[in-house]
Amino acid sequence: MNQGTLKKAIATLLLLTVGVFLIRAYWTEIVPALGESLKMLTEARIQYVILAFLVYLLSVYLFAVRWQRVLYCIGYTLKATDLFPIIFGAIFVNNMTPANRTGGEPLRMFWANKRFGISYTDAFITMLFERLVEAIPIILLLLYVLYLFPSLEIKFLPQKSILTLNSTYLLLLTFLATGVLVWIFRERFIVFLKDIKQNWKKLYRSFIPVLLFSCGVWILDIIRLKFIALALNIPLSLYIISAVSILYLLLGLLPVTPGGIGIVEGGLISLLLYFGLPLASAGSFVLLERFISYGLSSLIGFLYLFYYGGFKIWKNTKSH
Repeated sequence: MNQGTLKKAIATLLLLTVGVFLIRAYWTEIVPALGESLKMLTEARIQYVILAFLVYLLSVYLFAVRWQRVLYCIGYTLKATDLFPIIFGAIFVNNMTPANRTGGEPLRMFWANKRFGISYTDAFITMLFERLVEAIPIILLLLYVLYLFPSLEIKFLPQKSILTLNSTYLLLLTFLATGVLVWIFRERFIVFLKDIKQNWKKLYRSFIPVLLFSCGVWILDIIRLKFIALALNIPLSLYIISAVSILYLLLGLLPVTPGGIGIVEGGLISLLLYFGLPLASAGSFVLLERFISYGLSSLIGFLYLFYYGGFKIWKNTKSH
């Protein structure tokens, strides 16, 4: 067992231990809330659930259109519908592997190469360019959430000692953490930026379309969450939905469990509880959202992989 695998195993074990402890400590509260959550789910307004699912499909299609636009700028003429199965196949792989978006990217490269003759280098550059441009709306949304986030009160032992973190401190901590991460991974960032610079003459023409499509994806993400809230008759403001959306991304990036199972649910429920939602409402909201973005998306991705022989391609990515 290598060091990376050992660290993941230890982190997973610690999280499971904490989860078991919390469940035992709050069992008397969890059982009634779970029953109420299931009742809310059975009474959900199906028209809004369908709309939420359709919005999710549209957002995935925008991912395909965005990638198609970048590929076109470097000389590949494809339709978005050609890339749609690849995107969903990558989503399935991401849901089955730790760390969101890390398992599916190699699959996209190998699948695009095998089916459309796109070189691995070109596929990698286009996906990297997408991620860099997508960082712009993500950063803006994160700044919006942090700026308006209610002050955090952290109690120490003894409980008379309280540390209050307002939005200014949260923003400073975020910038500091980002700077530390950039410094740690500076060599990798330099290589990535060098690759982008070498291909900038081809890629720059797609910058504005990719930025607009990336903003569109995040807007659709917020709309989907709003439809889920409407389906359950849960009053959620635009700000709370934005906070849920950005936290979903951050939790999914943690390389602990496949698709962030347990991590995402616990984090989102905790956030909604912090904003004053009852446990039953928070639980039903997160369960319905995960049913769409994790359950149904995994099913569709599985079907695409099965139909196009993507499982063999996925196996090949593991051997490289």
